[in-house]
Amino acid sequence: MNEFMDSIATALNSNSVISLFLVIGLGLALGNVKLAGFSLGSSAVMFVALAFGQLGLTIPPAIKNLGVILFVYAVGLQVGPRFFHTIRRNGITYLCIALLSLLSGMASIVIIGKAIGIPADLGIGAFAGALTSTPGLAAALDVLDENTSVSVGFGIAYLFGVIGVVLFVQTIANKQCTKDEVEAERNAPVEASSNLKLKAFIVTNPNCTGKPLIEIDLHSMTRANITRIVRNSQEFMAYDTTAFQLNDIVHAVGTERELRKLEHIIGKETTPIELDKNKEIAVRDVFVSSPRITGKRLKDLEVLELFGVRLTRLRRDEIDIVPTGDTTMEIGDLIRVAGTTDDCERFVQIAGQQERRIHETNLLAMCAGITLGGYVGAYTFNLPGGMTFNLGLAGGPMLVAILISHAGRIGPISTRVPYAAKYLCREIGLVFFLAAAGAEAGDSFVEMFQSYGVQIFLLGAAATTVSMFSAYLLGRYLFRLSRLASLGVVCGSMTSTPALGIAASSVDSDTPAIAYASTYPLALVLVTLISQILASVL
Repeated sequence: MNEFMDSIATALNSNSVISLFLVIGLGLALGNVKLAGFSLGSSAVMFVALAFGQLGLTIPPAIKNLGVILFVYAVGLQVGPRFFHTIRRNGITYLCIALLSLLSGMASIVIIGKAIGIPADLGIGAFAGALTSTPGLAAALDVLDENTSVSVGFGIAYLFGVIGVVLFVQTIANKQCTKDEVEAERNAPVEASSNLKLKAFIVTNPNCTGKPLIEIDLHSMTRANITRIVRNSQEFMAYDTTAFQLNDIVHAVGTERELRKLEHIIGKETTPIELDKNKEIAVRDVFVSSPRITGKRLKDLEVLELFGVRLTRLRRDEIDIVPTGDTTMEIGDLIRVAGTTDDCERFVQIAGQQERRIHETNLLAMCAGITLGGYVGAYTFNLPGGMTFNLGLAGGPMLVAILISHAGRIGPISTRVPYAAKYLCREIGLVFFLAAAGAEAGDSFVEMFQSYGVQIFLLGAAATTVSMFSAYLLGRYLFRLSRLASLGVVCGSMTSTPALGIAASSVDSDTPAIAYASTYPLALVLVTLISQILASVL
C-alpha cells in the first residue's frame, strides 16, 4: 500500500505544474455543483487540494506567494475606487458595523478557543474560515510562516461560514416588509449610492427662469447634469447660454440624492417626455482610447465650448460617475455624450474608438505597484508593549493597490487596469493560492480533523453566528437602517457574495446590494488586518 501511495506521489510531483492545474480544474468543477442552491465556488479548489495533499502532492511555495500577491493586489484594485468614496459617504456607519462585527467574531474565537483548548493557529484559521475570507487566510499564513494548521482550521470552519450566512439572510429576507420598514428604507442613508438615474423636472421656480445656466451655476448646488430641455414639444440641448422658462421639462442625470437637490432648485419631478426621434440631437456612448484627452480635466478640455457636446455620465471600473469640470479622463472610460449628430461625431474622433487600447494593461505600473507593495508589507511597525507588526505579502500589496487605484494615475502614468484583467488576475491568484495552501495542509488535515475537527467546526460556527448577528443588530437597531439595508450590511461584513445573491433574489429591491457594496470594501480590508493582528498576538 505504501509503495502504491509513493508511486502516486511520484507521478503527481514529476510535473507539479500540470498537477497544479489538475487540482484547480477538479476544484472548479466541484465548485460549480449546486446542492439545495449552495455551491462552494472557487473555494472548492482548497478541498480538492487537501485531498491531493494526502496523496503526497507538493506545490512549490513560490506558487502560493505568487497567488497571494496577485489575488490581494487585484482585490485592492477592485475595491480602491469605492473605498474612500464609501468612507466619505457612509464611513462612520459602515465602518463601525464592519469593525464591531468582526471584533465580536474575533473575541468569540479567542474566548471559546481558549476555553476548549484549541491551538491558536487552528483558531486563527477558523476565524478566516468563519468569515469566508481568503485574504484573511493569506494574511494569517504570511505572519505565521506558512503554518499548515491555519489552512486546516480555515477549511473546517469555511463550510458553515458559507451556509450559515446564506440561511440567516434567506430567513430574514423572506419576511414581509411592514409599512414602517418601507418608510425606513426610503429614508435610509444607503440611498447615497453611485447608481445614476435619469429623471425629468418641470421648471416652476421663477428664480431660475430668464437666466443662463452659467449664471445659475447648478453644479455649485448639485452634481446632477442637465442633458436636454423640452419646450413646447421642441427638444434641444442645454448649453451654458441656455435660459430656463417656466414649464420647461428638464431631463437630468445623477444619483438619487443629487437629483433630489435639483428638484428643490428648479421644480417638481415629472414624467420624462419621449418625443419622436430628433435628428438634430444624438446620444453616443464612446470608450476613451485617445492619449490626446487622457489625464486631462474636462474643464481644461473645454468639451462643451469646443465640441458643443455635453458629457452626461461616465462609467469607470464598474462605477457610474456624474462628470464635472474636475473629472479627469482615463483610457477605458465609457462616457455618454449628447449633442448634435455632427458634434458628437467630431468628439468621438477626438476621444478615439480603438478597442485594443481600452483592453491594454499598463504592466509597468502594475509591476511597480506590486514591488512597492512588497516593500511596504516587509516594513516592521513597532507596537506598544514591545510587539512588532508588518502588513506582509497580503496587506502591503493590497494597501498600495487601494491607494493607486483610488488615485487613478501617478504623474503621467495611468494605473488603470481593465476589469477583465483585474478579474483574471484575481481568479488566477486565488486558485493558485488555494491549491498551494490546501496541498501543503493536506498531509496533516486528517490528523488535525480527528483531534479537533468537531471543536473547530463549532468554534467557526460560533464566530460566524456572533459576527452576523452583531452586524444585523447594529445596523437594524443602533444605526436605524432598514431591514433590507441591514441584510446588505451583514453580507458585506461577512464578505459573503452567495448570501447577497440570496437577498437579491428574495426581495424586489437593490437596497441590499447598495449596502453590501458600501460595506464590503471596508470589511475586506479590516478582516485582513485583524487576521494579521490575531496571528501576531496569539
